[in-house]
Amino acid sequence: MRKERLPYYYEVLELPPSASSAEIKKAWLELVQVWHPDRFNHSPALHRKAEARTQMINQAYQTLSDPLARARYDAITRKSAASKPTSRPSPPPRPQPTPRPRQELRGPQSLIILSRPGQPKIPVPAIQMLVDSNEHSPYDFRRLVRIAGTIRQTLPAGDYAIAEAPGLFCVERQLVADLYASTSTSSDNRARFLRELERLLPFPNRFLVIEGRIDQAQGRGRLSEYLKNGVMDFLDAVALKYGIQVILADTREEAEERVANLAAMHYAYFYAEQEGLGRSLSENDL
Repeated sequence: MRKERLPYYYEVLELPPSASSAEIKKAWLELVQVWHPDRFNHSPALHRKAEARTQMINQAYQTLSDPLARARYDAITRKSAASKPTSRPSPPPRPQPTPRPRQELRGPQSLIILSRPGQPKIPVPAIQMLVDSNEHSPYDFRRLVRIAGTIRQTLPAGDYAIAEAPGLFCVERQLVADLYASTSTSSDNRARFLRELERLLPFPNRFLVIEGRIDQAQGRGRLSEYLKNGVMDFLDAVALKYGIQVILADTREEAEERVANLAAMHYAYFYAEQEGLGRSLSENDL
């Protein structure tokens, strides 16, 4: 009787086996937001796929977030890998010329393309990003192919939006240091921060981008762990209460690229609908 193959949970969460508990939780939080079935109500087939994917993501997180369950799982997968017959080594690959680095560009290197069988491909135009006039040290989105430029103006909510579709997408950006200050229960900053998040609610696609490493909390030892866990609980509550997708980025460059790509992707689906192609970029979208 053939044994059922054990799912490789690290691949499900897009992590290496050496991932820390914080990295596992971060990956789980992002993936359940990306694959949330409610985002695919427009397509029963995609909704079913998203439900199955979310179930696998949650199963992976449940196993890998528990130290004992993770240890047992790692032992089983190592034993399974060791029992596989050794395959004949393949010949060494032919040497290939080293590609020239494209240092002038960042992020995705091409525009998003709408494609349908038997129809010409349609490139989605690069977009202009609206940047709130009160945003300190704003992203300029330079050298990002899918962003045509920025426009500074006062926004009704958040720090970034799409000029071509102002009501479609909104991002609130927060530095880690400010996040710790805002989540302090003894500070008026917490109430102010929650009011800012509530202003995002009219937007169908709303995001909170955290710039910086969450694990670099103030304090040491148990105090640092206590503060970090409190912040993560706060972010989980924000996602659940307000339906705001939380994006964690370790660096400014990573955060800027995530905002740019999220904006470009959301506009691409919007643009596809405007072109009468439905809410998909291609026939096999996901």
